[in-house]
Formats: sequence, structure tokens, C-alpha cells
Amino acid sequence: MIHFNADTQTFNLILHSSIYAIQVDAKGRLLHLAWGPRPVDADGVLFGKLRPAPSNHASFEFQARRDEIITFGDTTNHEVTLKASFATLPDPLPTGDAPHLPIRDVRLRYVSYEIVTDAQPGFAQTHGLPTVNSQPRETLRIKLADPVQPLTATLCYRLTPAQDIIERWLELENTGDEPIEIEQLFFATLHLPNGTAELTSVSGAWAQEFQTQREQLPIGRRVIEHRSVQTGHAANPFFLLNRPGQAWEEHGTVYFGALAYSGRWQLGFEQLPSTDVRVHGGYHPADFGLTLAAGAQHKTPTFVCGVCAEGWGGASRRLHAFTRERILPVAVADIGASCAAAPTELQEKATSLSEGADSMQEGGTVRRPATASEFRPILYNSWEATYFGITEQNQIELAQKAAAIGVELFCLDDGWFGGRRFDVAGLGDWTVSPDVFPNGLEPLIAEVNRLGMDFGLWVEPEMVNPDSDLYRAHPEWVLHFPGRPRTEARCQLILDFGREEVVAYIFNALDSLLAQYNIAFIKWDMNRNVSEPGSVAGKAIWQAHVAGVYGIIDRLRAKYLHLTIESCAGGGGRVDLGILGRTDQVWPSDNTDALDRVRIQEGFSLAYPARVMTAWVTHEKNHQTGRFHELSTRFDVAMRGALGIGASLNGLGEAELKTYASYIAFYKRIRHIVQGGDLYRLERLEEAGASTILYVLPDGSEVVYSVVVHSHKLGQFRRMVPLRGLIPSATYEVLDRFEKVRLTAVGYELMVQGIPGDEDGRSGHSRTLHIKQKKLEKSR
Repeated sequence: MIHFNADTQTFNLILHSSIYAIQVDAKGRLLHLAWGPRPVDADGVLFGKLRPAPSNHASFEFQARRDEIITFGDTTNHEVTLKASFATLPDPLPTGDAPHLPIRDVRLRYVSYEIVTDAQPGFAQTHGLPTVNSQPRETLRIKLADPVQPLTATLCYRLTPAQDIIERWLELENTGDEPIEIEQLFFATLHLPNGTAELTSVSGAWAQEFQTQREQLPIGRRVIEHRSVQTGHAANPFFLLNRPGQAWEEHGTVYFGALAYSGRWQLGFEQLPSTDVRVHGGYHPADFGLTLAAGAQHKTPTFVCGVCAEGWGGASRRLHAFTRERILPVAVADIGASCAAAPTELQEKATSLSEGADSMQEGGTVRRPATASEFRPILYNSWEATYFGITEQNQIELAQKAAAIGVELFCLDDGWFGGRRFDVAGLGDWTVSPDVFPNGLEPLIAEVNRLGMDFGLWVEPEMVNPDSDLYRAHPEWVLHFPGRPRTEARCQLILDFGREEVVAYIFNALDSLLAQYNIAFIKWDMNRNVSEPGSVAGKAIWQAHVAGVYGIIDRLRAKYLHLTIESCAGGGGRVDLGILGRTDQVWPSDNTDALDRVRIQEGFSLAYPARVMTAWVTHEKNHQTGRFHELSTRFDVAMRGALGIGASLNGLGEAELKTYASYIAFYKRIRHIVQGGDLYRLERLEEAGASTILYVLPDGSEVVYSVVVHSHKLGQFRRMVPLRGLIPSATYEVLDRFEKVRLTAVGYELMVQGIPGDEDGRSGHSRTLHIKQKKLEKSR
């Protein structure tokens, strides 16, 4: 609910268990009042009677006012949300003013407000697919204007009360006749209570993404950022903040935020000498340039933010639910195409799924809207089985074995196109190689579909190899500066998505593939950072590249409603809420070592839900680290997300294939809980050397318990870990993957004592259990 008090000029944004308040002061400035948890007995209590605390703490500190949008001019000592340059003098020029240009001073004053339900931020998805919850939400739009220069700024606050989340973005408009240069632009600035200075974020590198780090903010600035055209491996655009030592997994007030943007970004955390804390998030200011032409507008993407009183776990669960319900697109399942030549039971399934009011017939193919009960399929990717040595026959053999163990989606990886026999050639030539597939992809896809699986394909559309037909025809189509060297990485260059003809070429190439073949899934990869960012778009290339990627994906999904997409960028280099609005899952890391993955997945879970986290079971001897892990450990780690198989099935004996099938069947029984349940991190690596987690259905009826011991000292016993989220009075059965009941207990017992059996677990010990509420026997 959004409440405005005309007497006090105060806006109160009231969410499920939090409140955000802002006020227009006597000079027309928009000031921050308060943001925090709202007690359950605080209904009817609104902010506005108390004025903001004075901001001038000392003779040299007169720039600490808590403006909702901080502008360069009267603020220069601290970070600002917006910096602009005006090329025109005021008319008339005040007496005593020198006529020097440009004018780098912005003063914004309140004009008006409106509450709407159809507002959309910049870079919003245009594919037209619904989300699980597409109900309209209130957005508060507050319009401010510079009294002298022709610039207006509209601050937008879209509320999702159920998750205590506010989406913040900024809309700029040039109402004059001359261009305005925007030199710095964040999506929003957040003001947090004094001393909210313990920061949790993630850092990393290729193959070591999402490494959790916790630190206390100094007086001054701490920045996390990435400076390329994708989200990046070294950091990720989300954070958790709390008072030092005042929060843990399930207690304490925690502020959280994430950027819905997949390009060059920055999050800046600023603690003033007064201990005021500010968070600035949005476009990276380095090499930033935005020319706002006469009459032009610019909308930023969103800065998603919220607060909760249930610790880091409560913050994560809010972000997870928000992503599942409001961000992820719901594709249209193409049942008939996949199962046209499938066994009878699969055809019957397709027919039954087609019944109902929501079904649609399209060219004899059964299509229906997917529902919240449909989760990510079990995937097989043939990359580590064959690498570049692919043939039609070896892929068919792998597909047959994959189907036999229960796989639902078969993905052909790199090496199928152009002259791509190794990683030095062929990128950009997105046509099927007759050397590899002399009959095209049709025989392979037909066999995959006959086996009851969907077919997927790997692509890397943003890249080009100099050894390619595309580059030989259009060397000017890559990012470069005239007369300067072009730095290759992985023998590839980046296409200039500032050129409309380049974006059109890539769309048409992918469109042709999807039109010709029954492709249900695309793995979209991106394998290098930017150098020499020269473009016809100039400095605007940083935004233009993201717009190009988003636009291609949106157009493909609007045209091919059944299509689903995985975002990959050399592993977890493009994971954010912006790309998730267009894709169905992400690849967190190229590192599939089970114990390394525990740490990666734990950091990933701070912001992103298990439903989007692709996790593979690969070889006993891991191809990245060379370490050996038992099959049980590899499956127990991978079953924490969207399960995939990456091992070479040709190297497995019948007994091991049966074990694979057993685990896959188990995962299918628990998938709806893992991908749709609430996550509780019962033990974290930093405190216990082990990761113990629960996924709990919202009604508490079913639970998945998963433990993986990363490191353990001999002679010590691990404690039993109390569970959370259960119904205290309900009776539960604890089942293993063979559906054998291992324990029967009341919810309260499990929430106080935990589950026995993992106390002396060695390093690498793991276990996954399915916990179900016991149904009452019918009275006779």
C-alpha cells in the first residue's frame, strides 16, 4: 500500500512486514525518512510527524543530507546518484554570474506524484511471456524537475508487498532543445540506518565464482563492480547488509539488494564519518556516457531492494520467491513436438496434458502454458563426453543411454557448426557443419524426440573467430578502435552490438536454426571480457550491447513460445535478475568438482533460487580439478539445484548406469521441493566445514534434507542440526532414495534435535533424504 499525507508531504510505502518512508521538505527536496521492519502490531503507524535529523554534523560536513536522489553540484564530497552537464546558460544570466560552460550542477525539486499499476523500468523484457504471478503492482512515481535547466527526473518505486521488496529505478527526460550529457547515473541510492556496516557479498574468478565474503565497511567507500558487457565472475551485483554481529542465518535485521542488469555495473557502499550508510547501484561510472537528446527520455533498469528481520536466510527466501514468482518467464511446453514419435505412454501424456481450457492447438502440435508445478527438466550435456570429437552416431548413442537412465533434455554442445573443429575457428558461422552432420541435425533430433527427450543446442552468439566466414566478410563488425590492435582472447573477438545490422544478423541466424529444427532449449554462452570497446555507438556501447542481447532473446522467445534458455558466460559470468527475466536457468560455474561446487552453490543461494541453478554430475575424476569423488557425493551436490548429467555415459558399466537411474528417479520425486521450496541453510561452510540445507514446501508437508561435509577433523563428532520450517505437531517420515523409511518423528522433535546419522561424517560424506508428512490412517 502507498499512503500520501498531504499535510506532512510524506509518502509511506507499506509492505507485508516492512515500511519505507520519504518526505518533501519545505524547499521541495525529496528526503529519506525511514526504512526498516514493521512490527506486526504497528498497523496504522505512519512516518511524517518527526522531521529528518540534521545532516550538518560539523563545519566541513554540510553535504550529508539524505536526499532520495543525490545530485552533483551542492554535493561533491560524497558519491552522487546523478551527474549531468548542461550546454546552455540560464536566460537571463543572473547578475554577477560568469558565463562559463558546461554547467555541472543539478538541483531537483518536487513537482508531482502518481500511483500507477502499469509502470515498466528500462531494459524490461518484451517477450510477452507471463510470470507465475503477473498480477499488477502499485508503483509510486515522484516527478522532480530542475528549476532552471530542462531536466526532469522521475523516481519510481514498485512494490511487491508479499516479499517486502521495492524495485527502484530512475527516468530522465530532456524537456529542452539542446542535448544534455549524463556523466554518471545510478538506478537508485539507498539510505540505511547508521552503523549498518557488515557487508556480505560474493567474489571469485573463473571456476571459483560466488565465494562468500563478509567484511565490515570502513569509513569511506567500498566498491564491488564489473567492467565488461556481462555481469562477471569476480563479483555479482547483490548484497546483504546488517549491523556488525547483529545477524546470522535466521535472526537479525538484514537489508538486501540486487541489480536487474547484465552489463557494466557498480555497487558502491559509503559510510560517512557520521556512520550514515548509503548504497549506490547502477551503471558503472567509468567510461560512462549518455547523451540525452532534445525531448529524449532514458529509463534505468531496476535496483531490487528489501529488508527483513529473519536474518540472511529470510533475505534469501524473499529474493528466491520474488525471482520465481515475478522474474522468471513461463514458457509454453511443446509437448506434441517432443513426443510425436515417442513411446505410447508419452503420447498419451501429451494428449492428456492438452486437455483443458488453457490448451492451444498449433499446426497439430499440442502446446499449453506451463504452470508453477513444472520445473526444470533433467539435462544431459555431451560436452565432457566428446568435446570437439562429435559425430552424429556418437551423439545418438549418448542420447539413447541418457534416455534409458531418465534424462529429459539432451543438449548438443560446442563443435556442431561452421569450421568449428576446435576452439580457434568457426564462431559467427551459425550453420550446421556438413563435415560433422552430413544429414543436418534432423536425424539426431528425431532420435532424441523418439526417445521422449527434448533437444537443446549450444551457441555463443556475441563472439566471432577471426578464422570464420563472418569475420572475413565483415572485419569491421567487431569492437575495435581504428588503427589500433585487436586483442584476441580464446582466439575470439566480440561483435559490435552497437550496430543494428550485427544484431539483425545474429537474430536471423538463430531464427533460421529454430525455424528449421525442433530445438526446445538453447545454452547461450559468452566466453571473454571486453578489450578495445570501440563501437559506432561510442561510449553508449556498454548499454547497447546489453540491449542487443536482451532484444535477440526477447524476440526469439516471443516467436518460439516453447523455447527455454540457459544463460552461461564461461560459467557464472552472466547471472543476475535482468538475464533471469529472459532465461530459465543459469550455469553457475564451469567447475563441476562436487566439493568446490558446495561453496559455489552456497554463495549462489544467497540471492538466487535452486530452480535456476544448473548442477551437473560429471566424472569420478573431475576434469577441472583432477580430484576423485564418490558418485553419491556428486549426486547429492547436484540434486541441490536443477539436475544435469555431464559424464560420458559410454564410460559407465551397466551397474553404474543403474545407479545413475536410481538417483535420477529419486530426484524426480523430490524435484518439486528442491525447485519450489523455501531454502534453510542449517549449517554453512564457514561455521561447520559442512553444508546442511533444507528445502521446505510452503505448507510444510514435504522437505528435502541435504548434508555435504567439506572438511572434517578426525576425532571430532559433528552435531545433529535442528531442522526448520516444519509443522511442529505433524508426524514425519524420513525416507532414503530407495523410499525406505529411516526415521519417524514429530516435527517439533526434528526442529529441536535434528536427524541422526551424520555425526561422524568424513570429508566428502553426503546424504539426501526425503521427509514427508505422514498421512493419518483412515478409521475403519
